[in-house]
Parts: sequence; structure tokens; C-alpha cells
Amino acid sequence: MTSKLERSDIAKMFLCSSILEEHISKAYQSLAERVTNRHVSRLLNVISVDSRKHSVLLKLLSESIQKVTVEEGECEKIFGASWKTVDDLAKTEVYSIPEKMDLPSLIKGMSTLESYMGEEYMTSAHLILAKLAAEEIGLEINTIKVLIDWIIQDEERHVKMIEIISKMI
Repeated sequence: MTSKLERSDIAKMFLCSSILEEHISKAYQSLAERVTNRHVSRLLNVISVDSRKHSVLLKLLSESIQKVTVEEGECEKIFGASWKTVDDLAKTEVYSIPEKMDLPSLIKGMSTLESYMGEEYMTSAHLILAKLAAEEIGLEINTIKVLIDWIIQDEERHVKMIEIISKMI
């Protein structure tokens, strides 16, 4: 991005966030399918569904600002190495061997799940940044604010769900 923000920069921020949410949704779904504890699986499914919803909303926001395309490498430039780290982690989970996991196995993999909690915080930070950037260039912000606030509230609930899952296992 240039030092002066443009509509396309904001649209790309939202599109990159959408891509990340889609990958995280798939990762949570993969975990939900592999864990044998049905309560843990259901909580992971809730996060997966919410993340998919966020992906759709963020893509809608991006398209409403300006039609853009973005390569994943560009997302790393926009948001920094943290984007790539979380994206790589999510892809690793999605493409891992899809075998069922019992609770002891899930406990061993909790470092992965805990890393997703970092994603929840990172996503919130990216959305706040995008909201501020949109305000800076004078975009009509009321609808954007409402949608971002909803997503951030979901992200906060996801962190709490992950904490509950950690305690359950």
C-alpha cells in the first residue's frame, strides 16, 4: 500500500480479512470433524460457522467499497507476518490427516487451537484498523461500523469459547 490510503486499499484490507476468515473457518471445521467429544465438536462448529459468515460479510464490505482482487502474498504485505503465520496455521489444520481425535490427542494439539485464539484477536485488530482507515478517507462509515462491530463481538465470543474448550479438555 502507498502511504496515502485509497478506496482500493481499504477494499483490499477487507478482502484479505475475508480470505483469512474463510481459511480459519475451514480449520475450525476440520478440528470439529476430527474431535470425538461432541460438545467440543459443536463449539468448534459454531466458531467455524461464524468465521464463514464473517468471510462473507467482509467480502461484501470489500465489494461495496471497490471491486478489487488480491493475491494472498499481498495480504501479508498489507497486514504483516502475523497474517501469513495464522493463515499457514489454518491451512496446515485443514490439510492435515482427517482422523478422529479423542480428548488426549486434542490436548496434545491444543497449541494449535490456542494459536487460533491469537487469530481472533488479530482479526479484531485488523477490522479496527480497516474501520479507522475507511474513516480517514471519508467513506460512508455507519454500515461498515455496524458490521465490523458485530464481527468483533463474535470474535470476542470465540475467544471465550476457546477458553471453555481448553477447560473442558
